[in-house]
Amino acid sequence: MKLKLILFFAVLGTALTHEGFAENRPAADAQTVINEFAESHMNTDAARLEKILSSDAILKFSRGDEVQSQNLLSILKTMRQNQGIEQNCSTKVDILAGSDALVLARVNFIYDNFTVQNYLTLEKNKSQNWKITRIDKFFTEGDSPSVLTKE
Repeated sequence: MKLKLILFFAVLGTALTHEGFAENRPAADAQTVINEFAESHMNTDAARLEKILSSDAILKFSRGDEVQSQNLLSILKTMRQNQGIEQNCSTKVDILAGSDALVLARVNFIYDNFTVQNYLTLEKNKSQNWKITRIDKFFTEGDSPSVLTKE
């Protein structure tokens, strides 16, 4: 009976460990990571976003005539504060340039009257997994049309 119990817990521990590592495994290609970024935004899903961001990821955006920056922790904190809100927009994804180790993509979130543009830099890390290292987000406050694309 003791042997069966030990064997049961060994198998259970192995299964849980394997499942935990499988859950955190990054996506196989850059396009999958870009699609995950879009989906995480559409559903305000911080856990999904965290899996595809590099530990040194940075978000840059402008507020008036100043550039603001957020690091990984700030990005995730903001996303968690709005967790579960579904965005009322569609997406358009374009890969602008790419190589075996670096990709530049644009992900547009298209709302009724404007489009928020996100330029993503993806890099392969030392483990050969694609991660987003930089997000440049273009939006404005008020009625300045210089960055938002009016539809």
